[in-house]
Amino acid sequence: MRVVVIGAGHVGLPSAAALAHAGHEVVGLDDDAGRVAALQERRLPFFEAALQELVDAGSASGRLRFSQDPSEALPGADVAFICVGTPPARPLRPGLQGGPSRPTGEPNLLAVEQAAERIGRCASGDMVVVEKSTVPVQTADRVRIVLSRSPGHHHFEVASNPEFLREGCAVEDSLHPGRILVGADTPHAHEVLRRLYAPIVETGARYHATDVRTAELAKHACNAFLSLKISFANGLARVCEAAGADVVAIADIMGSDPRIGRAFLNAGMGYGGFCFPKDLAAFRAQSLRLGYDFGLLDEVARLNDEALEAVLDKIEGALWNLEGKRVALLGLAFKPGTDDVRESPALRLARSLIGAGADVVGFDPRAHAQAAAEVPELELAPDAYAAAGGAHCLVVCTEWPEFAALDLARLRELLAVPVIVDGRNLFDPEVMARAGFTYLPTGRPPVKQEPPPARPLPAPPVRRPSART
Repeated sequence: MRVVVIGAGHVGLPSAAALAHAGHEVVGLDDDAGRVAALQERRLPFFEAALQELVDAGSASGRLRFSQDPSEALPGADVAFICVGTPPARPLRPGLQGGPSRPTGEPNLLAVEQAAERIGRCASGDMVVVEKSTVPVQTADRVRIVLSRSPGHHHFEVASNPEFLREGCAVEDSLHPGRILVGADTPHAHEVLRRLYAPIVETGARYHATDVRTAELAKHACNAFLSLKISFANGLARVCEAAGADVVAIADIMGSDPRIGRAFLNAGMGYGGFCFPKDLAAFRAQSLRLGYDFGLLDEVARLNDEALEAVLDKIEGALWNLEGKRVALLGLAFKPGTDDVRESPALRLARSLIGAGADVVGFDPRAHAQAAAEVPELELAPDAYAAAGGAHCLVVCTEWPEFAALDLARLRELLAVPVIVDGRNLFDPEVMARAGFTYLPTGRPPVKQEPPPARPLPAPPVRRPSART
């Protein structure tokens, strides 16, 4: 089939490459001329594990190409995917004549509208238009209205096919998804998308067919619930720290219950990235717009902020005064396997520490350029050991696997003060105790090295009587 994927970002690019791998003829359409030029030379705009190889293979086969021109890319296409960004909208003005303000958190859907306009203007025949961007429920109704204004007399069917890609695993999730969700309101649209995904379904993916609104709502519901699990684990960590219990052991016990599952129960610095914070706020706003006050979602967001504050409190407790202290951050991307720093807890922590007067240095295997653009005051080190050199505290912010293999003896020698705050529970507390660190994990009992005993003061000299007395 002939497919156009509008938007060559973290969703669109892996999706386009995977569909080309499945045997379809795919054009990645993006209005960023620099990005398109780079992709035409097989240079990726961001790091994602195994994506370079997939793009190279698709481009070499001729099934994957990139364009900036919708009038060249869209004619003749059977399916067009909308994979553009839906960032949080700017704060909205108060209601007219003193009425209530519209709920905050609604996403900005301008790019979705513009994509639909391009499709309507440039399509040469009937087409199935698919929302893959994460959008609020009932967005398809708006897309249909935009398409109905097209100058041609083509028939457009609008479907919803939310993405469930995990950054760092996006290629695996595209080629071997655990589920494929398609919402459509006509048998023909379902038939077209079943044929499109047939090669991927044959690998074992579950195909869920629903109506459009159910599919639109399902994506926000999934991300909100995963955020809830993370925030529950972080709230549990605060209780464990107060009680002297081990949140990792409790999460393992909880996770052994098949009704709960172990995934997303790791306590830490909170969730970040582009999706969870934005989608949680959007789901909250949608609920208010539809007349339901889903207050639980506010508590999820509050607990996420609290998790980061708890790390900052540990650092301050260990160092006493932050001003003039040097703090090293290991990991700057919001999660391992990506260079994405959007809503990264590490960078939020860096800003707070810098604002308190600390000198902050960081290292990340992939995200240096992105971190520098976000926090110019952050010093960047060439490796983890260089970051630790002379630091009064080292903080594990992102659980890159290579950090777990660091030479602890060397690390201890480099640190000015052997204090590690582990925001991701990367290390074993017993190992850290033997290595001589003061170790402050998350939701687990701390390891504190006792200061050496004070040396007794020397006895005052004995004053002998003078010979003259």
